[in-house]
Amino acid sequence: MRVLFINVLVIQLLLISCDNSTISKNSGNQFLIKSKSVKFPLDEVSTYEFFIYQSVGDSLLVLNQVNYSLDIYSLSEQSLIGRINIDREGVNGIERLNTFYYHNQDSIFLFSQFILKNSLIVNVEGNIIDRIRHNEFNSDVDGLINHVGTPSMPNIIFENELHFSVFQLTNESIENDDFIHEHSLDLESGNFKSYPYVKKPSFMNNQRWIDETFSRIKIDKEEWYFSWNLSDTVYHIIGENGVLIESKAIPMNGGIGTNPKPVPKENYDGKWLEMSLEGYVYGKILLDRNKNIIHRLRYVPTVNPNSPNNYSNNPYLIKNFEILSYRLDGEFLGTTRINSRTYDPRLLFLGPKGIYIPRIHPNYDGLQEDEIVYDVFSVE
Repeated sequence: MRVLFINVLVIQLLLISCDNSTISKNSGNQFLIKSKSVKFPLDEVSTYEFFIYQSVGDSLLVLNQVNYSLDIYSLSEQSLIGRINIDREGVNGIERLNTFYYHNQDSIFLFSQFILKNSLIVNVEGNIIDRIRHNEFNSDVDGLINHVGTPSMPNIIFENELHFSVFQLTNESIENDDFIHEHSLDLESGNFKSYPYVKKPSFMNNQRWIDETFSRIKIDKEEWYFSWNLSDTVYHIIGENGVLIESKAIPMNGGIGTNPKPVPKENYDGKWLEMSLEGYVYGKILLDRNKNIIHRLRYVPTVNPNSPNNYSNNPYLIKNFEILSYRLDGEFLGTTRINSRTYDPRLLFLGPKGIYIPRIHPNYDGLQEDEIVYDVFSVE
C-alpha cells in the first residue's frame, strides 16, 4: 500500500504564487460591495498567516502555530483581546497542534494532527477541562485519523458529539468511490459513528481530478450543505439514524456550466497544475443565517495556463476569483468578481458585517509584517 500523507493545509494552502496572468473581469454589477476595512496589529510572536480560524460573534479566533497559542481578536475594536498559551510538551502538552474548535467559553477543543485521542478541552482562561478519549477508529492508516478541522469543514459539537470530516491518507482510498468522509464521536462513550450516505458525486467515480475535496456547513447532527470543489451543485443532505432521508441538489454555478475534465491517471503529476490553472474550481461555502444566503467561492480559469512562469506556483493564488450568492432555495442573487494580486481568497470568512477577505497575497504591494488588513464585502 502506498501511503500518501496529506497535511490538511496542503489541500487549501499550497505553494505561494508569484504570477498573476489572470482573466480581467468587468467589475460592474457587483452583488457584494466593499463596505469597510479592518486592521489588526501583529505583535512580535504573530504572523499574518491566519490559516486556521473561527469567527464567533464579534471575535476572530486564530490558531497561532508560531507562538503555540490561540489568539482572540475583536473585529469591532480591531485589536488582540486575549491569548490562550498552549504547552507543547509535558503532562498538559499537546503535540502537533493543528486545529481547534470553540464551542463555548468552557469548551474550547484543541486538536493534534492525525489523531483525536488526548486532544485538549480548555476554557477561555486556558485551564484544562478534559481530554478526548475514544475507542478504535477504522482508518485507512492504522492509528491515524485525518480529521480535517479547517475553516472550510470545521470539527463541530452537537449534544456532546464531536462531528468531523476526514480526507483520504492513501492513494487507494483516494480512488475508493465509497470512502466515508463524515463521522462523529460520542465524547462520553468514546464510540464512533459513520455517515456512509454522504458520498462524492457519481461523475467523480473511477477517475482522478484536479481537486477531490469539498467544503461543508454542518447544520445539525445529520444535516449538511455539501459542496464538492468540482461540482456545479451544492447538496442539502438530511439523514436520520445513519439513513439518508433527503439529498436535494441545488445548482450554484452562476449560470456558467463548469464541466470539469478528469486528470489522466497515467500522467497525474504532469497534468495536474496545467488543468488546475485552465479550469473552474469552487472553494468555501458560507451560510449567512440572518439573510438566508449561501455564498460560494469560485476560482476562474487563467488566460495562459501553459506559461512556464505558472509551473512553480499555487493555482489558487494565480487565479482571479468570484463569489456566487444564492438564496437557500436556489435563487441566484448575483456575482462578485475580484481580481487576484491583493487577496488570499482561501482565508475569507463570514463575520458580523459581511465577508472578510485578507489582503495577504504575496504580490500585494501593501503587505506588512506588523499588521493584517481585511476588506469587508457586504450586501448593498
